[in-house]
Amino acid sequence: MVKISKVKGVVLAALLFAVMAGCESGNRVERPRDPWVFRSVLDNKPRMVTVALHDNLYVSYDAQACQLYKAWKGGVVFDGAVYTTHHGPQPSSKGYAYFTQPDKSSFWYLVMNGKDVPVAPQFRGYSIKNDHVTFHFQLENEKGDAIFVDETPEYESKSNQPGLLRTFRVVNAPANTRVKIRTMLSNMQQADDYACNGEVNVISSGENKSQAGTTYGAEVEVLLNEKDNTVLKVFFHPGFEEQPDKKDDAQPGDLLAQGAVLIETSDCKTCHNEKVKTVGPSYVDIAKKYTFTEANVKMLTEKVMAGGAGNWGAVPMSPHPDLMEQDAAKMVSYVLSLDGETLGTETPPDNGIGVSTPFTQVQLDEKNEFEKGDKNKEYPGLAVSLYTIESANTNLYELPQHADPIYTAVAPSIHFNEESFQNVPKSRENMLLHIKGFITIEKDDNFVFRLVSDDGSRMWLDNKLFIDNDGFHAAEAKEAEIVLKKGKHPVEIIFYQGGGGLALSLQWATHDAGKFAVIDDKSLVHTTAQFKRSVPYVPAGELVRSIPGDRRDEAGIHPSFKVEQARPSSFEPKVGGMDFLSDSSLILCTWDSTGPVYKLEGVTRHAPEKIKVTRIASGLAEPLGIKVINDTIYVLQKHELTRLLDTDQDGIIDRYESVCNGWKVSANFHEFAFGLAYKDGYFYAALATAINPGGASTQPQIPDRGKVIKISKKDGHHEFIASGLRTPNGINFNAEGELFVADNQGDWLPSSKLVHITNGSWYGSRSVDPAGTASLTEKLPIVWLPQDEIGNSPSQPVPINVGPYKGQMLHGEVTHGGFKRVFMEKVDGNLQGVVFRFTQGLEGGVNRAVWGPDGALYAGMIGNPGNWAHAGGKWFGLQKLIWTGNPAFEMLAVRARSNGMEIEMTEPLADTDGTSATDYEIKQWYYKPTADYGGPKLDEKFLTVKTVNISPDRKKVFLEIEGMQPGHVVYIRLKGMFRSNTGRNLWSTEGWYTLNSIPAATPGFKNQAKALSVNTLTEQEQKEGWKLLFDGTTTSGWQSFKGAKAGPAWQARNGVLTLNKSYGKPNNVAGGDIITAGEYENFELALDWKIEKCGNSGIMFHVTSSQEYSNPWETGPEMQLLDNLCHPDARIKKHRAGDLYDLIESKLVATNLAGEWNNTRLIVNKGKCQFWLNGYQIADFEMYTTQWDEMVFKSKFKDMPGFGKARKGHIALQDHDSGVSFKNIKIRELK
Repeated sequence: MVKISKVKGVVLAALLFAVMAGCESGNRVERPRDPWVFRSVLDNKPRMVTVALHDNLYVSYDAQACQLYKAWKGGVVFDGAVYTTHHGPQPSSKGYAYFTQPDKSSFWYLVMNGKDVPVAPQFRGYSIKNDHVTFHFQLENEKGDAIFVDETPEYESKSNQPGLLRTFRVVNAPANTRVKIRTMLSNMQQADDYACNGEVNVISSGENKSQAGTTYGAEVEVLLNEKDNTVLKVFFHPGFEEQPDKKDDAQPGDLLAQGAVLIETSDCKTCHNEKVKTVGPSYVDIAKKYTFTEANVKMLTEKVMAGGAGNWGAVPMSPHPDLMEQDAAKMVSYVLSLDGETLGTETPPDNGIGVSTPFTQVQLDEKNEFEKGDKNKEYPGLAVSLYTIESANTNLYELPQHADPIYTAVAPSIHFNEESFQNVPKSRENMLLHIKGFITIEKDDNFVFRLVSDDGSRMWLDNKLFIDNDGFHAAEAKEAEIVLKKGKHPVEIIFYQGGGGLALSLQWATHDAGKFAVIDDKSLVHTTAQFKRSVPYVPAGELVRSIPGDRRDEAGIHPSFKVEQARPSSFEPKVGGMDFLSDSSLILCTWDSTGPVYKLEGVTRHAPEKIKVTRIASGLAEPLGIKVINDTIYVLQKHELTRLLDTDQDGIIDRYESVCNGWKVSANFHEFAFGLAYKDGYFYAALATAINPGGASTQPQIPDRGKVIKISKKDGHHEFIASGLRTPNGINFNAEGELFVADNQGDWLPSSKLVHITNGSWYGSRSVDPAGTASLTEKLPIVWLPQDEIGNSPSQPVPINVGPYKGQMLHGEVTHGGFKRVFMEKVDGNLQGVVFRFTQGLEGGVNRAVWGPDGALYAGMIGNPGNWAHAGGKWFGLQKLIWTGNPAFEMLAVRARSNGMEIEMTEPLADTDGTSATDYEIKQWYYKPTADYGGPKLDEKFLTVKTVNISPDRKKVFLEIEGMQPGHVVYIRLKGMFRSNTGRNLWSTEGWYTLNSIPAATPGFKNQAKALSVNTLTEQEQKEGWKLLFDGTTTSGWQSFKGAKAGPAWQARNGVLTLNKSYGKPNNVAGGDIITAGEYENFELALDWKIEKCGNSGIMFHVTSSQEYSNPWETGPEMQLLDNLCHPDARIKKHRAGDLYDLIESKLVATNLAGEWNNTRLIVNKGKCQFWLNGYQIADFEMYTTQWDEMVFKSKFKDMPGFGKARKGHIALQDHDSGVSFKNIKIRELK
């Protein structure tokens, strides 16, 4: 035993007293960073607390082992999702290490009755006071007596030597019990560069010689003083000349190595893994799919920067506009090299299409260059016209006859893959190729043709269908044999490309050749007549029905709420948790590099710029949950539940007290702890599993992952109450005290879901314990959240306590955005239910939510690259939704019945709406969890609605449905025209019901809706003054613009007024525009109409019939009726269905497809006009104003002096040489 001499000890004690007195004096110590005490993973070790004492001294404590892990100079490399947005890396120390505690070494001992007993300590947190940090540890003897030890580290220097001063204080040690520590003293400049005022025993010592120089070290035991502080200080060698950081210095000249480094530091790993398919395909699969050519590198580089779906997989990829093109090319090159290919491979593999010929490259033309050619001349290759496909209901093989292409091209051969169309990236998905020309045969012969395609294709030869390779499939070959005579034979191919891979190859084989070869331009010719003139591309959303809330996001904030900012503009929080103090201040933690907790004062007032924001705590490790209990703050860090205390009442947290850190963890970046819920003295949190960058589960897993943990507030005791989760980013109680978790899609989780947590239940993920879960039965979700339809990254559930929605649940969505609403019911003893859209319109993806004392719902936003953010939203935000009480018309609930589904609405249905089975779209499917990332809908099919039953108050609809099966999702869409009895249109049209069980002996009510008679008025309509303008049997009441009666092409058949003409076909039967016999000034007109494929028509009003005008459109404004998908006018804004023709574009596209009925209302009242289409207001304008005159002057009607001037006139239906039908034409005059 080495004991410090009495003189030296007295001097040292005096010195230490001076040091400690300085600590208590309040003198501020400058630290090298803020926060200077922080939690994180460090050097692949979890639960680390790092202290930046000085530029020359960082120390890090292991909160799991309760001891100093390392002392060094050089700082920390902050890498990872919250620091650099990289998914996978974690922080690491850098620079010169003075000291590193060996792994698995025993540090703490209790000396009892002369014997040293190793003891397992507990971490009790730390305090920060007067710019000094003190760590708190708890030891227990064999009797369970608690002994507390505090340690305060501080920087001290001697000459040029940095030093570490460690002050220990023992509290509550029983008699005859002492505390001893065993530690290394390393990298000292001299062998005696340490001192201690306690008893020190040197176990071993020695010197460490290297080429750089010599340092000294020792392993010592220190018996801590019973009453006084024990101070151990050591001075280190200042360090030798530092070697360059190899990682930072490495600048590889090799292109592929540079690409690998760029990928490692990018957000690619959010969605891709090198070898395993996750959100997107693996890098290796991409390499196998594409040959490593310059063309492919260029094409895929464009795709990386532009984003989208198809080339990398079916899931849309985020755009990367800020990525430098040369960097993106290096990354793509690296990926394409992973299957062993080198750039410029001469002979590519056959890619599943039977030949190794290089793929054909074509330049798509949008300027109709073919028109410059000689009509009487033949040119090599085949004529290619490219069409966009906007609807699955489109008849693909009729499309070229009725629509216009967006590009043309000449193909020297038909041998295409994804990179064949270099100059137009958007053309590679959801397109149709129409290929025409001639095959030249040199001599009579027998030929076998092969048509390979991915997806479907058909080939006509000599004007007869020859090969049918239709369908959605990977590259697949179909062959057919024929004898062809010498000469030219017309050939035509129609090819459909959906998402994913693309392949089309036309090959032949003869007896002479003996094997298949791609037919080239030596045997292919075309003429200019085989092209069709292209028109500009228009996005689908501008042409097909795109109603907010109908198979797409809602229009914005829910009508029953208004939104306000709950933060000043200078405050940009990535919210990880929120709760309120009793004084209405909002406490929130944020998921960012500083790990802070903020106090926001004034959030309940309506002045966001006056909200006072105070950072009251910092340095927490990725906190994703917070709870306030009796004004005490509890925060859930990645590896610990922590109590935050302000012991000196200065408003700033000074004690970070560990409540529980007993669950097992690793350094994996994805081992999040989500929370925080509280009930009856217990906290509840959910622990994510570990995953590899890209999304595949790490193997093996820590056994505590994927579980719900219950923690005692009183003593920190924890237990696991549920398992089988993956990324459960949301946990909360409903109003009845039941616990719910939102889990995110991945392996063993085909789609995201909301689950009801019950003790001992297992929720389906086998990634943590594949063998142990093999025989377990999964507790089924309350609702599945079909991927990218109604969910992607669900977050915190929260009960809703206002309006008709009381008792239901909302949950946030990070990636899909906004809030979703869930109604649940108990069937066969278990909860199941339906999920609806609820609101969008918030500034970012919603991560956390809490109801405030002011009755508002506070929403906290978050974001990160890849699929961890709401597209177009901020990566931060804090807003509140304030209940206004304004009603919204939507489905309130869906309840399962033995023979169908009962829908409850928030308001009664209008008398004429929702009465037909065709108004409802019902589908079902199921999911099967597998080891693959995500999963498809299985056995997806439409279900038949047998009867529609409507309750007397018209608030409930029971659909009798055939074929419902348990264990399926039942999708319900209100696709017809649905309005409330007050005239409101639907806020959202869809519901997804998870039918785990079908209730027995619980049939739906019977009150079958009566089919409405066509061309009749209801009793209510008669009271309101409506009159029919079409009796259903004659054209009475209608006349031609210049004649006494309607032309013979206008016919009344089967209750429908039809213009008997067809688009593009000659018709000599007279039709012409027809007008009402009477004139109308202020009115509401209602009618149903449908247009034929490629059709064009219109409804005009205030038409003046006099000799000075030749056509109705010279005076009457027109609501355009059009087949937007096919008619060329749809390429022109203000010429599409529902537009005020050539004057005003519709607010939204509400038109149904050609051949489907639409309902239109025109309201004209004292110059103020509204257009309604299928229940949605699409235009409103005012005539007879200066603005109206200016608008007309800028239109094609500017030279028509009578246009839009009349205040009274006829109603006109237009003949535009294509078929159109009308029924239920009625009008009421407005006073």
